[in-house]
Amino acid sequence: MNSTYRKNMNSNKNSSKKIISAVFLISLIYLSGCINITEIKPLTKDTLVWGVLRPEQIDALNITIENSWSLIPNIYDSLLEIDNKFRTIPALAVSWSTPDIQTWRFNLRHGVKFHNGEDFTAKDVKFTLEDISNSYYYDTIDNITIVDDYTIQFRTHTPSPAIPSFVYDCIILCKNATPEQGFIGTGPYHIVAFDPGNYTKLEWFEDYWGETPQVKTVYFKAIENTTARLDALLSGEIDIAQYTIDERYQAISQNPNITVVLYPSLNRFIVGFDMRKNESYAFPDGANPTADVRVRKAIYQAINVTQLINGPCNGLAEPLSQLIAPAIFGYNPKIARLPYNLTESKRLLAEAGYAHGFNISVDNIEKGVNIQSSCLIVQQLSKVGINVTLTNLSFLDFDQKVMVNRNTSMYLVGYGGSMTVDGGTEYNYFIQSVSENTGSLNSGYYSNPEVDRLGIESSQEMSPVARLKLLQEGFRIALVDDIAYVPLFNWDNIILTANNVNFSPYADQYMIVKDITFT
Repeated sequence: MNSTYRKNMNSNKNSSKKIISAVFLISLIYLSGCINITEIKPLTKDTLVWGVLRPEQIDALNITIENSWSLIPNIYDSLLEIDNKFRTIPALAVSWSTPDIQTWRFNLRHGVKFHNGEDFTAKDVKFTLEDISNSYYYDTIDNITIVDDYTIQFRTHTPSPAIPSFVYDCIILCKNATPEQGFIGTGPYHIVAFDPGNYTKLEWFEDYWGETPQVKTVYFKAIENTTARLDALLSGEIDIAQYTIDERYQAISQNPNITVVLYPSLNRFIVGFDMRKNESYAFPDGANPTADVRVRKAIYQAINVTQLINGPCNGLAEPLSQLIAPAIFGYNPKIARLPYNLTESKRLLAEAGYAHGFNISVDNIEKGVNIQSSCLIVQQLSKVGINVTLTNLSFLDFDQKVMVNRNTSMYLVGYGGSMTVDGGTEYNYFIQSVSENTGSLNSGYYSNPEVDRLGIESSQEMSPVARLKLLQEGFRIALVDDIAYVPLFNWDNIILTANNVNFSPYADQYMIVKDITFT
């Protein structure tokens, strides 16, 4: 599920911090007027126009799921960042340490300014963390102590090794900002104009603490129609185009006037099951086929992932053996994919009492690769007698039915940038038992006491070596012994640029502008 609950976790509980005042809105619209970007884009190579998929991505009034990938990473900073190899690196914090197993200390960067001229200090960090609506904070952090203006300390209820991942996910707000000032961060750019549904204009913040970029002005322009977005790229109206792979990819990749930027991502596609033997969603009489591990294994071995990669993915994906990508902490290199084997699949079904197959409904998000992949999987499963009724849902309907209400027998889902660089997150969300604090994405009610025990122990183990072993063993039990999910593939991200644009995106998919250059 490509939803994110990351940077937007900093939407304040106070409504005045969620919705920017009418004064700010009016000023932005007044500044933007009815301007055509092609009329104002100068010939100098310091202005970039980025064509995005949806108007929601350029919302200049609220911190949302949609703009947390586009506007927000350019306006705000976090204490820590990750590089393109998924290593944690300094941002607003220059160093961090653990004086004891329940304390994290962060030394903050000096000389940082917010866009409104306020100095960044530990008070802003404390304000941000205490004001966010995020259960992880309340469940994990006991108290925050300001040691001095540039040193802050977190005291946790129990040892908490994932704190760096948590602070990477938190943008820092300005304690003294007012709603009238709009988005006030410490990032390299700030908003100067906003034409609702059309574009949002950002300009370089001259007091930014980092290096000065080549791009001084950037427009995020919403162009929902893919053909129109591609035409805008070819005509020079925009410099970068967001693109979701479709039937046009082969032609696009051969166009000499377009540069296709491929980069590894955290996007994963998996199959999930209702694991309940009794009182299951679609089989309340107790005859739930997917409650039997032999059936889940049969489904695994009936799916030809190579066909999925070469077909719907146009070859732009790699087979996946587990819930996390190889670069993520917790990945177990000893977990291998089960081979595609129809004979073994049929044998397992017969052994489980389903020699003639069975009927089942599969939920799916009605979007791009999901649709094509799910249709092919339906065909593949029919070869072993499993007759699938495919239920295609909008993202919101799928989220409500499958992820929130857990009303599903089997489902196909892609997810990616919503996760962190710490595999403990996926462990908690997907394979720990459903409870108040765990299993939030465990839609099939998978439960194994040993997996839960390993998860609890890993969440408090401060030794990286010992913690890695705990996570790897838990993932092995869930994915090898129990076949809790069928991992399918990890697909590449694609960005299209003009030939004179140098852009090396990171796998977290944030649309960072400051590192982009023109040739």
